[in-house]
Formats: sequence, C-alpha cells, structure tokens
Amino acid sequence: MAVQTDARKARFETYRKFLNKEKIYCPASVPEKAEDNPFAGAGSYVLGPMVNTFVTWVLQEALKSGKKRLHFLARDGYFMYRTAKIYVEKLNLPIDCRYVSCSRYSLRIPMYHLDVEDAMDYICRDSIDATLTRVLNRAGLDMQEQKDVLNEIGETGHENEPVPYVRLAEIKEKLYHSKMFMEYMLRHSEDAMPALQGYLRQEGFLDGVEDAIVDSGWVGSMQKTLNQMLKSMGRKSELEGYYWGLYELPPGVPRETYHCYYFSPEGQLSEKVNFNNNLFETIFSAPHGMTLRYEEKDGKYIPVYDSIAPERKQYMEQLETVLLGYTEKAAESVTDISAVNCRKDKKAMKKLLKLFMGNPTKDEAEVYGTLVFCDDVLEYGSRQLAAVMDEKDLTDNHVINKILVMLGIRKTEIKESAWYEGSVVRCAKKRPRYHLMQYGMYKYLLYIRQMYMWRRNNVQR
Repeated sequence: MAVQTDARKARFETYRKFLNKEKIYCPASVPEKAEDNPFAGAGSYVLGPMVNTFVTWVLQEALKSGKKRLHFLARDGYFMYRTAKIYVEKLNLPIDCRYVSCSRYSLRIPMYHLDVEDAMDYICRDSIDATLTRVLNRAGLDMQEQKDVLNEIGETGHENEPVPYVRLAEIKEKLYHSKMFMEYMLRHSEDAMPALQGYLRQEGFLDGVEDAIVDSGWVGSMQKTLNQMLKSMGRKSELEGYYWGLYELPPGVPRETYHCYYFSPEGQLSEKVNFNNNLFETIFSAPHGMTLRYEEKDGKYIPVYDSIAPERKQYMEQLETVLLGYTEKAAESVTDISAVNCRKDKKAMKKLLKLFMGNPTKDEAEVYGTLVFCDDVLEYGSRQLAAVMDEKDLTDNHVINKILVMLGIRKTEIKESAWYEGSVVRCAKKRPRYHLMQYGMYKYLLYIRQMYMWRRNNVQR
C-alpha cells in the first residue's frame, strides 16, 4: 500500500510540473476528502485540464466564426457543456450553450428507411464482442422479431456466438435479402421519425441561428446523420462540429465543417498512438443512461433514457464534483477567452495523456480500468475497460499477430481490451514495457494506414 501511495504521489508531482510549466491552472494539492473519491487525483491534474483546455478552444473558435449557439451532444458532451456554461456566464460570452440528449441509436434508427444501404453498413459494423443479437439490436428489433429473423436466415442457436470480422459481410448479405428483417427494420424506423423531428425542432436546430455541435468525435458520423435529418426537415445551412479528435470522416462530407482540437484525419500520429478514445468516452460521460428514443408529453418532446447502474451514476457524480470544482478555480484566472494560448495548452495535454493513457500507474489502471465499457450501439455493461488478461492474451495483441489475424492469414481469436495499456499495467507478470512497445508499434501502423487511406481517397475526390 505504501509503495502504491508513493507511486501515486510521484505521478501527481509529474502532472503538476507539466501544468505549472505550461501555466495551466494546477491545484496545489489534491482536493479535500480525496480518500473518499478515488477519481480526485487524476480528475484534478489530468481530466480537469483536459475538458477545460478543449472547451476554451471551442469557445475561441465559436466566437471567431460568429457562432451564437453550441449544441453539446449527450453523453460525451455533458462535462463539456457544464464547463462551457461556467465560462460563458463568468465572461458574459454571447453564446447560447445547450445540452442535446441523443445517441447513435436514437438518431440512426429513424434514419434507416431513408438510406437502406447506409443503414446496413451501420447495423453490420464491427465491434468488440459482436454477436448476431447485438447486430439485430442495432436495427431496433425486439426479442420475438429477432427469433423470427434468425429462423428465416438459418442462424437460430448462433445468436450469442462471437461474429468474426471476416463473417460480417456474410451476415449483412443474409439480412439484406431477408424480407422479414427489412420489414421489421423499416417499420421501426418510420415509427420513430416524427418524435425525433419534433425533438430537434424543439431544441432549436431550425431557428436559423449560427450554430454548431460539440462532441468527442472519432468518425464524425453524428454530424452527418444530423445534417441529413435536418436538411430533410428544411434546414438550409450546413451544421458544423467541434471535436476533441477525428480519426476519419464519413465519405462525401464537407471537410471544412469538421473542426478538430487534438488530432485530425490528416495527421497528429503520435497524439493518436498515445490516446485511447474508449477511456475518454468512459470517463467523460453523464450521470444518466443513453438516449433510447423520444416521446411527446404535454406538448413537449422528451428524451427517454436507458437505465444506469447505481455505481456508474455514483462515479459520474463524484467526477462531476471534482471537474466543476477545478473549472470554477481555473476560470478565475481567465479574463479574456481569446487570450488563452490553446496551442500551448494542447502541447501540455499531449505530455499528460502519454502518461495517463499510454503508460498509467498501477493505481490509475485499477481505478479507471475497472470501469464498465461497451463499444456497441446499445450498452450491455459486462466488460471492464481494461480487461483482465493473461500473458498469452497480452502476447496475442503484439503487432505481427494482430496484423496476420486482421488479414485473415492466421485463424485464431484474439482477446481484445478496450484499454490495452491499462490491461498490461494491471495484469502483466513480466515484460510490461515490451507489451506496451509491441502494441504501440501496432497502433503506429494502424494509424499510418488510416492516414494514407484518408489522403488517397481525398486526392481522388
């Protein structure tokens, strides 16, 4: 315990040096009663600075471009929204900040019937622990409808078996030619459309105000989906977006409407390698469940949320106390949002995240790695962010084996971790640095290929 406490103090001191050197607000000590809140340390020295530097950049960019309204998308945008409200009120900024309850699920299902090809691509996308049940859940089918479809396509009894990446194309083809599946999917989509339209209109997306959305990012699909919906409702202007980072963009979208802070599709290779979007999403969420759909009640459209585990809600509330406490203090030193040096702030974030995400302490790996994570459209809540792995599991994720399996050359299954670096620190009995080096090489190759494909496709256009 003493060794772990010493390591924690040493890590906090490293964080403090980075923040002080870059003149970013840094608490002199961890908040009081930190022993009752395991998230207080990193929340004060990493997570608080992360959300603050991002939000000040968003506000700067929004003011420069004349934006009058920012829509912060649930749930990644929850802490961003709360942080932005503090700065807007303190500095009397002419920006209307709104929190919009939505999810990939609540936006996608109403859109399926407008573009079936795009719908099938999304429904049959790859994910950790993909199964037929999860694929059919993405289409909005209930349990009886799923049984009917599985029987029709000859997959009864296989619904909970893992679906390898190489077999997703076959599943997609079967579902595409299933009359029953298409009937169910399209009916659910058409039924969900009116309530979504009512909610978006209610939230001001058709007011004619210069606006933009704010979200974590990754592939920018939410912005494309919203633009498609809003244009079908009569919106003339293109909705823009501000993002922490984007690995890629949906095909055919105007690049100039996607604004990136930390990394973009075109570059920032080392930032991507030393970053983990799964960890980001797990930390920066909200104290409510995901948005499932919308309902009309007493003349208003309200979001319907999924349930949230009590321990998850407690974590979010604990973190909220820490982050908002940090923001209140940090905002005291800001008198002019345009004078904040966002480039310098980003440089400091790169150093912090290389440690926190790419090489965490044992304490950090345990505290954050045991949080529940799901990368699917709907949440299943059965996987720890940093999965428990033995030496074979860790070695299977080394660069050569990963590539051979992805190419279909080596026929074996790899146990995945949503935060592999956290799993290494939690579980490795030997060679932890070697495991991290191997996985880092894999990520470099992955993102180099991704950047190459992006540039090639855009040159061709």
